[in-house]
Amino acid sequence: MSGGGGSTVTRTELDPNVVPYVQYGLSEAKNLYQQPLSGYYPGQTYIGPSAQTQAALQATQARALGGSPLTSAAQQQAFQTVQGNYLAGNPFFEGAYQPAARAAQTSFYDAMQQIGSQASRAGRYGSGAMGQLQDRASGQLAQTLADTAGKLAYENYAQERARQQAMIGAAPSLAEADYSDINRLLAAGQGAEQYQQAAMEADIAKYNYLQNQPQARLQQYLSAAYGSPMGGQTISPTYRNPLAGALGGAALGQATGQSPALGAVLGGLLG
Repeated sequence: MSGGGGSTVTRTELDPNVVPYVQYGLSEAKNLYQQPLSGYYPGQTYIGPSAQTQAALQATQARALGGSPLTSAAQQQAFQTVQGNYLAGNPFFEGAYQPAARAAQTSFYDAMQQIGSQASRAGRYGSGAMGQLQDRASGQLAQTLADTAGKLAYENYAQERARQQAMIGAAPSLAEADYSDINRLLAAGQGAEQYQQAAMEADIAKYNYLQNQPQARLQQYLSAAYGSPMGGQTISPTYRNPLAGALGGAALGQATGQSPALGAVLGGLLG
């Protein structure tokens, strides 16, 4: 028969030196978990628009809705130019024409006086030749006046046509200016929306905080419990079988010539 048979059980326990601290920590975690839910931050959690920003947004909106009087006047002037309203009827045409006309008339009067003087010295004053010379001078005056008027009218027309063509090229940018006011209004609206978005996000954060607080606190408590330090020391007790040890000791005593009873006692003690 063999000696005593045994089994070993191994278990891991906390180091006795840290047990009081772990117990205290778990107790405090439990107390915190059982406390009433804490409230959310009572103040405003976002920066609202300042008085200056609000005034700027309102002024931008009013300006965008009202439009620019300069842009409106420029567009109206451009529209009239593109339509050709200034191709005729230049109010300053007469002022440009009169000096040339007066010069031509002065030359005509001088020519007529000279014709009369020459005819008188020749003794042919009132003659047909004199009349022909006067008719020629009158024709030259009319031609000069017509040429001057035509030249000025052509120049005025050409210059205005050039302005018309230039304004046609500038028309898209002037039309685009309308969208500048629209974009300003859009920017003002988006600026106000950003503050509204910040307020909404703050309300959502507060709602989520209050909704998730019980789960968060429970998770903290469980993390404290599961996260307690393990290791420390390992205890491995040995469980003996006294009956098997005694029987083995008796057999040993008999084999060595000792008393079986003594052998049994020794076997029971030694296992």
